[in-house]
Amino acid sequence: MSERSTVSMGSILVLNAMLLPSVSMAEATTTHQSAIAPPAPAQVASPSHTSMNRAPAARLDEVSVTGVPIPGNPLSQAPDVDVVTSNDIEAKGAANLGQALDDLAGVDSISTGNTVGKPVIRGLSGERVKILSNGVGVSNQSFGVRHMPVTDPFLLDRVEVVRGASSVLYGSSALGGAINLLPPKIAYDKTAQGEVMGRYDSNNREWDTGIKATGGNGRFGYAFGLIRRDGGDIHTRDEPTYFPGPKAAAHPDAPAYTGRLKYTDFNQVNGDVAVGMHDDTLGDWTLRYTRWNDEHNFLLPPPGGIKPPSAGAEGVGQYIDDRQVQLDGRFNAGGITWEPKLMWQNNRRRSNAAGYPRDLGFDGDIDLQFNQYTARLVGQNGPAFGLDGGKIGLEYVNKQQVSRGHTQLSPGGEVNNAAVFAFQEKDIGKLTLQAGVRYDYHDVEALADKTANPSASVRDAHKQTYNVVTGSLGAVYAFTDHLSLAANVGRGFRAPTLFELYVAGQHGGVAAYQRGNPDLDPEKSIDTSLSLRWHSDRLQAKATVYRNLINDYIYLRDTGQTIDGLPVLDHEQTNAELYGAEASIKADVTSWLSVHAAGEVVRGRRRDNHEALPLIPADNVRLGARFTPHGNDWPRQTYASVDVRYYDSHKAAPGDPFSQFDNAPFGRASTSGYGLVDVGAGIAPKIHGQEVRIDLRINNLFDKAYRGFLDTYKGYALSPGRDIRLTTRIPFDL
Repeated sequence: MSERSTVSMGSILVLNAMLLPSVSMAEATTTHQSAIAPPAPAQVASPSHTSMNRAPAARLDEVSVTGVPIPGNPLSQAPDVDVVTSNDIEAKGAANLGQALDDLAGVDSISTGNTVGKPVIRGLSGERVKILSNGVGVSNQSFGVRHMPVTDPFLLDRVEVVRGASSVLYGSSALGGAINLLPPKIAYDKTAQGEVMGRYDSNNREWDTGIKATGGNGRFGYAFGLIRRDGGDIHTRDEPTYFPGPKAAAHPDAPAYTGRLKYTDFNQVNGDVAVGMHDDTLGDWTLRYTRWNDEHNFLLPPPGGIKPPSAGAEGVGQYIDDRQVQLDGRFNAGGITWEPKLMWQNNRRRSNAAGYPRDLGFDGDIDLQFNQYTARLVGQNGPAFGLDGGKIGLEYVNKQQVSRGHTQLSPGGEVNNAAVFAFQEKDIGKLTLQAGVRYDYHDVEALADKTANPSASVRDAHKQTYNVVTGSLGAVYAFTDHLSLAANVGRGFRAPTLFELYVAGQHGGVAAYQRGNPDLDPEKSIDTSLSLRWHSDRLQAKATVYRNLINDYIYLRDTGQTIDGLPVLDHEQTNAELYGAEASIKADVTSWLSVHAAGEVVRGRRRDNHEALPLIPADNVRLGARFTPHGNDWPRQTYASVDVRYYDSHKAAPGDPFSQFDNAPFGRASTSGYGLVDVGAGIAPKIHGQEVRIDLRINNLFDKAYRGFLDTYKGYALSPGRDIRLTTRIPFDL
């Protein structure tokens, strides 16, 4: 047995009053109003018993911040928190989670057509960003750069994003931040309330059709949602291609594929159903079942399949099925508000061998399935021991994985995590202090009897055990009712995964052969940030600088070797540093015109040789305006918007997925700078007394040819061309 302890640094942090402010996203929210969505009604947070020391809840479009750890407004919260509502998501036409969030400053998306949208927070992604379902961590098998979150934006009420290390609340994997996915609340006082939605995307000829509703009889209630997405191949601007052919050597940067990109299609049927009880004595209880079912193809780089490049494009089919059952409660006992949560998640990921698309059926190559069981209990306490209130909590997670495929890739095994945590808040005049501490026991064990074709490292594996203490400290100083300064320092950790420890095989998603390292240590981070914020009726603005030091950063190193023509990548560790700045502003210029802007600069590098880290977003800035004319001469809820996005040139790091294409006879992994223009418009007329919401969004208006740095097709194809998204929603309230 191998036992590793990382308590020493944590002990130092605890003695220094514990570090980064720990914020439960389900209870700390400031709303981001999309540039293309109709404004939502304002909500003002309930005042706390210390409200005289806090700035009153300001209003622009919507403000809602509750109990982190005591209810307050955005100026009193130490971390950077944003919320994207379902209205924002649907009006934008977002088909995946990354598209839903990429308007936020400091948040980007790793994309692969319309299928994959993987959020990036301050340069970190995948296993370093924690995805939660209503406050409970879920696993997405996100070890692959193209492994998307298993959620459908249409089924969500809102998405809450916390930037910066959040390990005190959510444990391993929250180094870069956490994203909480919140389903719609049950409307106990309605018979039936919901909407029917239809959407068409012109670029990949995608049809989305969905319905969601909720209702009840006062004490008992229900909610459900169902959506089908059927997307064809994406299209890029039709540019010249030369590979394979005699002119390829003279045009090494030209893409291998443009125009219609074959094998980029997908099909999904996703849904959820919930029943709930609202009782003044027993509290609130909800039982929810969610299923996400996806089949898709990925376009392979030549020669990535079983045919020579001259035979044309090839693809690989993948099949993902995710099921979740979650029980949530909320009740008062002993002067404490208790929130118990239980979750079961079953996730199965199957992938064909390269060259075998999904229409041929599953060929048995990669077959990974796990069951994950989570029990979490959080209690919110009031004032005690001179403090103003806070939270205490317990959490246990057990994950059991089986690998049945011909190729091992990630092995079968078991992962356990047990944790206890607490954090509290204290107001001292205009100063608010928040502090927390958490202890995690984490073990990982690969099991040969749960792996169909175990590698030697799996057969010889021993249980890896980690004991980790993390802490947090945050402070907010309110200069005025509208201006505040927030400072955060926090320690995060991430235990190595079964994949990183024991992977052995061809990973078709990145066109490489990958090998694990059973001697990996957990990643440990110290994350610091400083944020200046302004929040008033007509103006919202914030600017943040941050630095995240990660010891034992796990990365893939190109060994220079090849197997079957594919590069061999090994998992290794180094000390790393990420730092950057982000800013956003939204202002109401007049009653009918608002302007907004956001931008970020982020750098990531190894601390030993200053070599760049992989998957760091390109510097970018976004400018936009929104017009909302009103009066009898205009249809109901008329709006129009224009957004301009600019992304700077960016060089691929040595460890970037697909970095090999900088030296290929086609395409490139490094990207040039480019600008895109998007426009939108919408109305909500009443037809025969029934409101109909119509939203039009045109992305890449001028059909520009470009390569997005975080687009995983960039090495051998262009990024999507013009896309016209027309969404129609019919709300109902019975």
